[in-house]
Amino acid sequence: MMKILKKALFAFLLAPLFSFAQSNYKTGYVVTLKGDTIHGFIDYREWDSNPNAINFKATADNKTVQSFTPADIVYFNVDDLEAYQTYTGKISTDPTNIDNPSSRDTSSKIATVFLKILQKGKNLELFSYTDRIKSRFYIGETPGYNPVELAYHIYTDPAAQNLARGIVTDNTYMKQLFALANKYDAMDSQLEKIFQTEQYMGWYILKIVSKINKISESDYKKSGKGNSAIMFFASAALNITNISPGTPSAYFGAGGKSSTSFGPSVGLGISISPNPNTGKLQLRVEANVNTASYNSLYENKVEPYIGVKASFNDLITAFAGEIIYNFYNSENLKFYAGVGLIFEYNSYSNAFFGPQNPNNSFNGTTANEPYSFINNQTAFVGKAGVQFSKKWEFFIDYVSSTYLTDAGYFQLSSSRERIGINYLFK
Repeated sequence: MMKILKKALFAFLLAPLFSFAQSNYKTGYVVTLKGDTIHGFIDYREWDSNPNAINFKATADNKTVQSFTPADIVYFNVDDLEAYQTYTGKISTDPTNIDNPSSRDTSSKIATVFLKILQKGKNLELFSYTDRIKSRFYIGETPGYNPVELAYHIYTDPAAQNLARGIVTDNTYMKQLFALANKYDAMDSQLEKIFQTEQYMGWYILKIVSKINKISESDYKKSGKGNSAIMFFASAALNITNISPGTPSAYFGAGGKSSTSFGPSVGLGISISPNPNTGKLQLRVEANVNTASYNSLYENKVEPYIGVKASFNDLITAFAGEIIYNFYNSENLKFYAGVGLIFEYNSYSNAFFGPQNPNNSFNGTTANEPYSFINNQTAFVGKAGVQFSKKWEFFIDYVSSTYLTDAGYFQLSSSRERIGINYLFK
């Protein structure tokens, strides 16, 4: 049964490698170069970088798919999720890696790309553009909202003796935003406090732009997109533990056998989706409690030649961190696989090593010795499963082998699987 479970889990984990990229069409529209608005469905993706093209269908069941690039349309909107505007202009190309800065670089390129719209208000519009080099932010003023890059540079200057490692941070974007705040009479004590810190990050710049656009704190929070979706879950499972002696151990040579136990497992966890609009990637933290036992009955192959029993119980408290990917991701059905690390604490009880027949002479024990138990283990965990009805999951996971005892007579190691269900709730 162990081999079957491991093969099933392995097949689940390999499935993403053989699955085709899945579509995720959402209602939306595009605006053509002529200014025509075409409603339909846009294939919404986990865009870590701004897309170079989008797939569009006129109807949900239409098999004809059109591809639009920034050269084909001026705007596209995925309803209630994201919007992008075509931009042709200057894009800075210098890296801004503070860990490995280069010398001063003012290079740029002229390109036509999709800018993501972060906010459009009565005074300003904020955009972002991310590629393999870095993330950039653009600002546009009413009435035309023509994008201008908010300048930010990091470079080394050997002449800057007063700076650590000679690293210079050019925060020109702060001067640009400060000037706009004064221009639109938005400067107050709250905004002054925000300006005291400098962070070239979307959430930080968005707070400043929201103040300049006179958007209230409550409205700003309501309109925030890209916030992580958090779900909690409770699990109930069957814990299947296989405990085996090391083949070079004296215990194995004397006839000691492997043992498989079946026990209950219960747990609680939290799942975070960095992009809940697609929900493909999840970060999970889980705590669970599992029961296991070891029971080996064998005929001793060395003196004394009698029936021997080795047994103990194990209560396993585990904490796991996992990365989960939904390789099939529809509204009510998801197939997923993931990997992670698990930290376990083992509490042993009822330890016994001695003769099966109490009338036989043998130096047995009911204490933890001579097992020399190890309480703390760290292992890898692989997980696969299916989520259905938005509330329920069926899963299988496998915890890699760890040693339960020190190297010595026994050299016992343990691996385990769980088969169970999760109930998800907010």
